[in-house]
Amino acid sequence: MKEKIGIAVPCHNNINMLKYSIPSVYDDNFFIVLFDDGSNDGTKKWIKENFPKIQHLKGDGSNWWTGSIAKAIDCCLINNCDYIVSLNADVLITPEMVYKLIECSKSNNNSIVASLVVNVKDPKKILWSGSKFSKIHKLIPIYSSRYIVKAGSSVNDIFHKAYEVDEVHGRGVLIPKSAIKKIGNYDFDTFPHYGGDNDFSFRAKKSGVKMLVNPACLAKVFVENTSLNINKEMSIFEKWISIKNYLFKRKNGEAVYVWWKLYKKHLPLLYFFQSYIFIITLNIYRKLTK
Repeated sequence: MKEKIGIAVPCHNNINMLKYSIPSVYDDNFFIVLFDDGSNDGTKKWIKENFPKIQHLKGDGSNWWTGSIAKAIDCCLINNCDYIVSLNADVLITPEMVYKLIECSKSNNNSIVASLVVNVKDPKKILWSGSKFSKIHKLIPIYSSRYIVKAGSSVNDIFHKAYEVDEVHGRGVLIPKSAIKKIGNYDFDTFPHYGGDNDFSFRAKKSGVKMLVNPACLAKVFVENTSLNINKEMSIFEKWISIKNYLFKRKNGEAVYVWWKLYKKHLPLLYFFQSYIFIITLNIYRKLTK
C-alpha cells in the first residue's frame, strides 16, 4: 500500500510567505494541513480559491507556533499519514525534497530527518546545519547547544551524507508516524511558542529516536523576520529592546521562562542552574555584539 505523506504548516498572518511556500511544496499526492491561527490577512480566502484540496484549520490566535504545528500534525495523524513534514510558512521546499527526506528516513531506521537551512536570497550559505547538545568542556559542568557548522559557512563545507544531530526545528523536518507514537506530539501547554522544537528533540533523543540532517535537502527560508537573520544591524537602543523582548516576550523568545522549563525538564540538577545562567548570558552577549 502506498504511504500517505502529510505536510503540516502553521501560520499567522503569513499570506505573503504562503504565496511562495505553498506552491513550492504542493503535490496532489500530499495531504497538506494549514493551521491558520487567527489570521486576518485573507489567508482562508486565498487557500480556498487557489488550493481547495488543502485542509484549512482555523485557530483563535491563542495557539502560537507549538500549538499550531501540534494540531496540524494531529490532523495528519487522524487522516492516517505515515510521514509528516513540519513546514513553517516562510520556508520553501519542493516535493522532490520531501521524497528525499522520506528515502533518508527509511534507510536510517525511520529516523527524524531535517533539511539543511539556507537563505532563499543566498542559498549557497548555511543558516542552520543542526547542533549537538553536550558539555561545553569535559571539565566544565555546563550544557549547551553548538552548531555542527557555523552559520554563514558555504554549503560546500558541509558533509555529503546525512549526519546525526541532537536538535531539529520546524523548517522542513520529516517526522515518521512511528516516531510521534514513541515520543508524543509537541508540548504546546508547556512551550506555547519557543522551546517546543527543543523539547521535542530532547524527548526524541531520550527515547532513542535518531535525528539526522540530510544536506541533499535544502529548506530555503525568508529570513528577514526570523531569528536566523545574522546580518541585521541594530542601534544600541534597538539591541536593548531586542534583549528585553528576547527575555520576556512570547513572540520574541520568552527566554527566562523557556530555558528554565527546558533545562529543568531535561538536565540533571547537577547541571541545571549554571547551564541556565550560561545560555541566557551567552544569548544576551550575542545580541549586544551583533
